[in-house]
Amino acid sequence: MRERALSVLYIVKDEAEYLPYSLRSVHEAADEVVVVDGYSSDGTDAVARAFPKVRLLRSRVENYAALRNLALAASVGRWVMPMDADMVFYADAARRIPQLVASDADAYYSYFFHLMRDFGHVQNAADHDEQYRRLVLIRRTAALHWEGAVHEHPVGVGPRVRDAGIFFVHYGYVKPPRAIFRRWEKYARLEGDPDRYAGVNPDTILDDRPVRPFTREHPEAIREFVRRKEDASCGSGSS
Repeated sequence: MRERALSVLYIVKDEAEYLPYSLRSVHEAADEVVVVDGYSSDGTDAVARAFPKVRLLRSRVENYAALRNLALAASVGRWVMPMDADMVFYADAARRIPQLVASDADAYYSYFFHLMRDFGHVQNAADHDEQYRRLVLIRRTAALHWEGAVHEHPVGVGPRVRDAGIFFVHYGYVKPPRAIFRRWEKYARLEGDPDRYAGVNPDTILDDRPVRPFTREHPEAIREFVRRKEDASCGSGSS
């Protein structure tokens, strides 16, 4: 068996809507995809199994670092790519990633477009907004692991960190406000502050977020889905 260069690592729960598009955007570049599912109830596991490179694990653990470390321990690639189900890369990523993991770098970061409220607006002040970049390719080391119950971050990354030159779009804040609110409540509970959002109106939690128009095309893997969603939204708005 040939050595596996890249393991893509997902931790998911109830992400059936966006996971297929995220997987499509990186599947070609991956040697294996490890998906840790938190016992989803919406068919996320079936979505994952539809992709031939996926190995599906399940865990009831809620700590995000623990879940990422579970995926890491189950993988064998010389490089790992930590992914979330609402991250979708542009098509050039699949062509570029094999070149990147053949280099002498220790890690690569990618800038991303942080959609807010709908498919036509982002929070980014610019394409290369330092607030919106993330490590997306990490060379495996003996010390590599993730820390943090929420918004987990990698530890044990080597010093040679470079710009991957690829972009993705983050779709997490296009979801209905109440779904986002439930996720925030979970974060607060995991961080030991379960009453953080007591009295907050879940329908208005994103209203004060500054946005600017998103003028790029959406990634190829999800473009048709976005078109259908926008058409449905226009149709419901005119009825």
